Amino acid sequence: MQKPLFLFVKYSSSASKYFKRGAHLNWPEGAVSRESIRAVRKLDRLKDLVSRHLEYSRSSLTDLLYGLLRFEPTERLTAREALEHPFFKDQT
Repeated sequence: MQKPLFLFVKYSSSASKYFKRGAHLNWPEGAVSRESIRAVRKLDRLKDLVSRHLEYSRSSLTDLLYGLLRFEPTERLTAREALEHPFFKDQT
């Protein structure tokens, strides 16, 4: 069976607008000013966002999310590791 290469080309070209040469993501709208960087740094931290929407702080949920959202792919949790995470074991 022949692979649908046209799909790969379509998605590959549309994804290129989000990346500079190499593997680094572009800032939104191409913003690289100090003002833009400061604005991003002022955003709420993940653990604060999670705790704001739960009755109590779920550190295991935050830990799971940090593991899944690691920037470096080799450091990210795999699907199997995620399913074996304490968050899914400690259902209290």
